[in-house]
Amino acid sequence: MTAPTIPIVQQIEEVRFAVVRQRSLMTGAKIRELRPPAIAEHGLARLETAVRSLETLGKNAAEIRAFLKLPAELRQAALEWAQAQLAAASGEPAP
Repeated sequence: MTAPTIPIVQQIEEVRFAVVRQRSLMTGAKIRELRPPAIAEHGLARLETAVRSLETLGKNAAEIRAFLKLPAELRQAALEWAQAQLAAASGEPAP
C-alpha cells in the first residue's frame, strides 16, 4: 500500500492537534476520541504522513541546508535546470 499524499498544511494542522491533545493529557485531562471513526483515521494518516515528511527532511538535512545557503539566483537556476531535465526525460515541455 502506498502512503497517502497529504498536503503539508494538513500535516501541520494534525501535528498541532496532537500537541494540544498531549498537553491536555499531561495536565491530567481524560481524553476520549469524539471524532467519527473515518475522521479519526484520516487524522492518523495525516500524522503518519507528517512523520514521514520529517524523516525525509532529517535524512536530507545536510543537502537541504547546503542548497539553502546558495544565493537565491543560483537556487532558482538549479530548480529551472532540474525541471527542464525532468521534462526532457518524460517527453513533456519544460514549464
